[in-house]
Amino acid sequence: MSLLDELDFKGSIATTKLREQHKETVKIAESYLQNKNLNDLLNHVEDLFKIHFEIEEKIVYPVFEKYLKNYLPYMEPIKMVLAEHNAVRNLYRKIKEGIDVENNAKTLAELLLQHVYKEENGVFNQVDKFVPDAIKVKISGQIDEFLKNIK
Repeated sequence: MSLLDELDFKGSIATTKLREQHKETVKIAESYLQNKNLNDLLNHVEDLFKIHFEIEEKIVYPVFEKYLKNYLPYMEPIKMVLAEHNAVRNLYRKIKEGIDVENNAKTLAELLLQHVYKEENGVFNQVDKFVPDAIKVKISGQIDEFLKNIK
C-alpha cells in the first residue's frame, strides 16, 4: 500500500502547495524503493533543496514558531523536521561522494517517506490549527511569490 493512500494531503491555504509537493516526494521515493532509479531520486532531492525546504525553512516554520511556542515551548516538532532536512542533505552528499550509494539511497528514500508522514500528520496539521487565518493567507502569498521568482 502506498503512503499516497494513507494520507489525505489536505490542509489550509498555508500548507496546500507544500502538501502537493509531498505527493510528488512520495511517488519518487516509493518508485526508487521499487525500481532503484537513482537519478530520479537525486533530481527530486535537488528540487526539494531549492524549493520545498526553502519554503519551509524561510517562510512557514519561522512564522509557525511564534504560534507553536504558546503550546510547545521547546519547539520539538519544528526541531525534528529541520533535523530531518539536515539528514536528507547529509545522505544526498554521501551519495554524490560515492559513499555506500545503494544503502544511503535506500535510507534517503525511506527518510523522505518518514518525513512526509510526520509533516502531514503532525507539523502541517499544527500549522493549520494554530496559525490565524489572516497569517495563513500571508504565508500562501509569500509561497506564491517565492515560486514565481524561482521560475
